[in-house]
Amino acid sequence: MRTKEILKSIFLCIVLTLSVQSYAKVDLTTIKGTVQGIKEGRLYMLARVGEKRTDTLGCCEFKKGKFDLRVNLQEPMITQLVVEGYSGGFTLIAEPATAYKAKLSNDSDFYIKGGNLNESYTAHMASSDSMRAIVTALQERYKTMREEKKFRSASQVNDTLRIEQSKLQELTATFLKNNDNVILAYTMLSNIEMREMGLRETKELYRSMGEGAKATHCGAIIKERIDRMEKTAGGAVAPDFTLPDLNGNPVTMSEVKGKIKIIDFWASWCGPCRMNNPALRKIYQEFHSKGLEIIGVSLDNSKVGWQKAIEKDGLEWINVSSLKGWDCEVVRLYNVTGVPSLFILNEYNRIIATGLRDEQLRIFLEENLQ
Repeated sequence: MRTKEILKSIFLCIVLTLSVQSYAKVDLTTIKGTVQGIKEGRLYMLARVGEKRTDTLGCCEFKKGKFDLRVNLQEPMITQLVVEGYSGGFTLIAEPATAYKAKLSNDSDFYIKGGNLNESYTAHMASSDSMRAIVTALQERYKTMREEKKFRSASQVNDTLRIEQSKLQELTATFLKNNDNVILAYTMLSNIEMREMGLRETKELYRSMGEGAKATHCGAIIKERIDRMEKTAGGAVAPDFTLPDLNGNPVTMSEVKGKIKIIDFWASWCGPCRMNNPALRKIYQEFHSKGLEIIGVSLDNSKVGWQKAIEKDGLEWINVSSLKGWDCEVVRLYNVTGVPSLFILNEYNRIIATGLRDEQLRIFLEENLQ
C-alpha cells in the first residue's frame, strides 16, 4: 500500500474511532477474536454499497493477534473483515447491536460466530456444501461408468443424481423463501454477477425478490445494475462519454456526426478483434461516404501497442482510449463484458442494434443508409 493510502487509512481509522466514542449510549456491534499467524496490524470492516463502491464501516489495531472491533451499524449488512496489506477477507452478515466471536485464519478452521442471520446462513451453507459434495461425487461416478460403457449402472446413478440435485435445489429455495432480507439479496446478487446475467434475467430475479430484500444494500446494487444496463438497451439513448484520441485530443461521442455511428470496443491484444478489423475496414470504406462513422474504443493499457495495431490494421476511423484497460469507466458504462463488442447508434444517438458483424452488419447498413 502506498504511503498516501496508508496515511489516509490511518486518518480514517482515527475518525471512525472517535465517531464510535461519540456514540457512547448506542449499542455497538462488536467482533472480538484472533488473527492467526499475524501478530499485529490493522483490521477493517468493509461493506459494498454500490457496484463499484465500498465503504469502511470500522477498523481497529490488533496486537499479539487479538482484536476488538466495534462498529455502529444501522441495519444488517454483508461485510468483509480484511487485514490491511493482505488479499482476501472473511464474510460476515453483521447486525446492529450484536456480539460476534471470530478466528480469522487461512486454514479451514476459521470461523465467525454470533448473530441470528450469520448463524442461519453459516448453517445453511454447511448443509448445502455437504449435499453439493454428494452431487459432485455422483457426477464423477456417472461420468466414469459412461466411459466404462456400464450404461445400466450409469443410468441408476443418474437417477440418484437427479434426486440429490432436486433435494439441493429444494433446500436452497426453502431457505431463501424464509429469508426476505439481506441473505436473499446477497445470494441473488452473487448469482447475477457470477453468471454475468443480462438485463432480462437480472430484472426477472429482481422482480422475484421480496420488499425486504430489495430494501437492502445488495438489493440496491442489483437495482443499480439494472438501471445501468437499461441505458444501453435497444432504443435507449447511448451514454455519452469523452475520451482522448492518439494525439491526446478529447473526443465526445455525442458530438461525432453520422447518420449511423458504430461504437466498437476492442483491444490490440484481442485476437477476435484483430481478425474482425479487416472486414470492419471494408464496411467503413463502403459506407462512410453514405453517413457511417465508427468510434473505436480501445481497452489497451499501452499507447504503443494500441497505436501499432491501428497502423497495422489500417483503422481509418476515430480511435480513442483511456488506456486503463478494463478499468475504463466507459467500458462499465456500456456494460461491456467481452471484446469485440459493437453498439450501433442512429443520428440521434439512440442504440438501434448491438453485436452485428460481417454480413449481418452490411445488410443492416444497406437498409438504414439509403
